[in-house]
Amino acid sequence: MDTSHLFTAALQLQSPWKVGSVDFRDADGGRQELHIMIGFEPGARFHCPETGCREDACPVHDRRERVWRHLNFFQYKAFIHAAMPRVTCPEHGVRTVPAPWARPGSGFTLLFEAWAVEMARHLPAGTLAEQLDETDTRLWRFIAHYVDEARRLEDYMGVEAIGIDETSRRGHNYITVVADLVEHDVINVTPGKDSTTVERFARDFMDHNGVPEYVRLVACDMSLGFRKGIREHLPHARRIVDKFHVVKHANEAVDKVRKTEGRSNPLLKRTKYLWLRNEESLTELQVETKRNLTRQRLKTGRACRMREVLQDIYTDSRTPSEAWVRLHRLCSWMIHSRLEPVKEPARLIRRRFAEVVAYFEHPYANAVLEGADSVVRNVKRRARGFRDMDYFATMVYLTCGKLDLKAVTTSPSVRVFANWPVPAPRHSLYNHDYTNRDTINRDAIEIRRRMA
Repeated sequence: MDTSHLFTAALQLQSPWKVGSVDFRDADGGRQELHIMIGFEPGARFHCPETGCREDACPVHDRRERVWRHLNFFQYKAFIHAAMPRVTCPEHGVRTVPAPWARPGSGFTLLFEAWAVEMARHLPAGTLAEQLDETDTRLWRFIAHYVDEARRLEDYMGVEAIGIDETSRRGHNYITVVADLVEHDVINVTPGKDSTTVERFARDFMDHNGVPEYVRLVACDMSLGFRKGIREHLPHARRIVDKFHVVKHANEAVDKVRKTEGRSNPLLKRTKYLWLRNEESLTELQVETKRNLTRQRLKTGRACRMREVLQDIYTDSRTPSEAWVRLHRLCSWMIHSRLEPVKEPARLIRRRFAEVVAYFEHPYANAVLEGADSVVRNVKRRARGFRDMDYFATMVYLTCGKLDLKAVTTSPSVRVFANWPVPAPRHSLYNHDYTNRDTINRDAIEIRRRMA
C-alpha cells in the first residue's frame, strides 16, 4: 500500500474523495510540517448541499482551495489541503460542497476539534494553546460552539430536584450556578444572585423541555436573594437549606470566636484547623493538642462543641421530628451562650427553621455546588484571558456539566469518524403526576436502588 492509499484509509475518506499526495514542508524555526493533499476522482458528481434537495449528481462548476489544521502526526503539525468543488444544481444554482472532515467555516478538522474540546476539560487554556501552537482565542471559539451545541441537546424534562448557589467570578461580580441534584451536574449558569437569576434559569429550563411546575425540591443557602424568584417561577418547589450551608455558618462563627479570643491568648495561634476539622481528619498529635486546649475552658472550645453538636444532629437524627427537637435545643444554647459570633448562625437557623428541618425529610446535599468556589477558581485559571461572562459560563459547563460533547463533535454526515451515541434522557425523581404519592415513593426508591 502506497502513502496516498495509506492516508486515505487512515482518514476514512469515502469515494470520490482520496488523498492525492503527502509531503513534508519546512516551517518557521527549522521545523517541518506534514501537508496532506485531498482531491476527488475525475468526473465525480456530488449531492447538492442544500437541505432537502434530492439532486445527487451535480456536476462540478469550479474549485476553491482550502486548508485545515489536523491532528499532529507524531511530533509534526499536520494540515489538510483540498480544492473544494462548487457544483451546479438545476434548482439551486452554484453551491459549495461541504468538506466531510470539517465544519463549515472552520479552520480545523473535526477530529482536531473533538480532541481539543476533550483536552480543554483537563488543561488550562494557555497550556493547551501552547501545546497545540495555536492562540487560545481561536481554540475557545470552537469550544464555545460545541458546548452551545451540546447544551441544545440537553433535555431537562425529568429534572425535579435542583440546587442553587452563588459564587463570585471577579470581585463582586456574582454568578449563580444551578445543578441537577439527581444527575449531579450543572445545568445552568447565569449572572447575579437575586430573584431575577431564578427567572433567567426558568426561561432556559423551559427552552430545554424543563417544566418549572414539576420542580419539587430546591436546595439553597439561607439568604433572601433566591426566595422571591423560587416562589414566583418554581411555584410547587419546596425550599431546603442543605447541610453544607448551615455547617459553613457554624464554622465561620467558631473561627470568629477563635480570632477574638486569640488576641489575648497566644495558645490559639495557628490552631484554626484544629477547631474546624473533624477529629478523624486530624493526626494523633493534633487531636491531643485540641483536647489539651479544650481543658483550658476556652470560649473557642465551647463554640467548637456547638459546631460538633450541629454535625451530630445531621449525622445521627433518624427522623425530621427528632432533628427539630435537637436543633431547637442547640439554637437555645447558642443564643444564651454569650458568644456573639455563635448567636448569628442560631438566628439564621431559627428564621429558616422549616427549611433547615426539611433537609432531614429530603436529605439532598448540593454536592455539585459545595465546592463551587474551588471549581470556579479552577475555571478562572483555565479561562485565563476571558473576562466575558459567556466564555466563563462555557468553561463552567465544560468543567462541571455532563454534556455529551461527543454527540456534537462529529456531524451526522461523517459518522465514519466515530460511532458515538446520542445523549440518554434524564431520569425523573418523581412521576409527573405529583399528586400520586405512591408512584413518587416507588420511583424514588427505585432510583436510589440504582444509584447505590
